[in-house]
Amino acid sequence: MKLGIDLHNIRDGGGVNYMTNLCAAFDPQRHGFSRLVLFGAADTLEKMAGDNPFIEKVVLPQLSKGFAHRMRFLLFQLDGELRRNDCDMLYSPGGLYFGRFRPFGSISRNMMPFQTEQWSGYRRLRDLIRLRILRWANSQTFRRTDAMIFLTRIAKDAVSEIAKLSCGRSRIIPHGVNRKVFVPGEQMDGRSPSPDQPIHIVYPSRLEPYKHQLEAMEAVAAVRARYPHIRLSMCGPANPEYASRVEERRLALDPGGNFLHYVGALNTGELVALYRKSDLLLFASSCENLPNTLIEAMAAQIPVISSNCEPMPSVGLDGCLYVDPKNPQSIAEGIRHALDEWSATLSRRDRAAELANSYSWEKCADETFGYLYDVASSCRRK
Repeated sequence: MKLGIDLHNIRDGGGVNYMTNLCAAFDPQRHGFSRLVLFGAADTLEKMAGDNPFIEKVVLPQLSKGFAHRMRFLLFQLDGELRRNDCDMLYSPGGLYFGRFRPFGSISRNMMPFQTEQWSGYRRLRDLIRLRILRWANSQTFRRTDAMIFLTRIAKDAVSEIAKLSCGRSRIIPHGVNRKVFVPGEQMDGRSPSPDQPIHIVYPSRLEPYKHQLEAMEAVAAVRARYPHIRLSMCGPANPEYASRVEERRLALDPGGNFLHYVGALNTGELVALYRKSDLLLFASSCENLPNTLIEAMAAQIPVISSNCEPMPSVGLDGCLYVDPKNPQSIAEGIRHALDEWSATLSRRDRAAELANSYSWEKCADETFGYLYDVASSCRRK
């Protein structure tokens, strides 16, 4: 059997990371499907699967164009492509599908459409409209799917309640972490931090209101009273409206550009290089499905100061120090505590590395393809 995978809305960030690692682990002998057929834009497909002879790539030029072209493909052309390429099942990792092809599976990766309490941070009407449309579209897709994947129990319960899902045929399958990439770096070890030495904090996340970079900058500025050589590097893509707020506040707090830096979006190699030069990682998000950034930091053995909002404590357990991401004072206290009690910080770091061992892309691929194959086989017998 062939599994068709629709990548029309998988273009960068976590979606590309997920599909790249999932495809890299695909093995027809273990996973049942004889082939994967990927439908996507040329630049997306270039990142997938290398030269795996069991993965076919169907380049669709219209998916490199604007939103209207991608929607036209999703609504009117995808079903035909699936039949033309003899696919037996569809998998929609982008969470959107409105066609008649059966069976199909999907996954819930984005919690923002389902956590309306987080929407208050957005000022642009277009952002709020986008979230409402995504909530409706995801809900419609998830109600109709034959195979539904969630990343955590917390996400399953929240999305199922809001979208009114029965989820009788759902599975919880966490993402993995690439341990060949995220490896221990050159962080401070036996020596305790002192006010006289440089201290580097990295915050790798998209600039969005629910990531609370504004509060993070306020916190680092406050910590400089005790640790004057501390600095914060923020990296990731950006919501333009929120990025302008971050830049305005950054210039107010640090007009000379001495300790607050936004370095933009980084590729994986650049991100890993930044990790290896960092002493602490801050993750102040208040809305996540499965926090891959947190898990990757745990695997890389960077001491983590994390948001206390779920699911972060359920993932990091006793391997992270937790703070209120909406409160700059709480974040500042967490940073000071991590630096003042460095021995305890290193113990948490080592514990976090142990916890990260339970996340594997091979395990994710085995469970994902195995589940989809079982559903496809069951539907075929009917």
